[in-house]
Amino acid sequence: MPQITEKELSAIEDELSSEGTLISKMKAYSQMCSDQELKQKCDAIAKKHQGHYDQLMSFLS
Repeated sequence: MPQITEKELSAIEDELSSEGTLISKMKAYSQMCSDQELKQKCDAIAKKHQGHYDQLMSFLS
């Protein structure tokens, strides 16, 4: 496996931070929702971003 450059590592770290923020926000929004359909949508979006986060983490292992 090729080495990750400092620039690539920095970009991955930035994206991990962004994805982590999105996951946290969508989970919080989901908990605030009284509308079940909207709650499910927030949960689905959080799950999608968790997948992005996990994929980015795989580049570091």
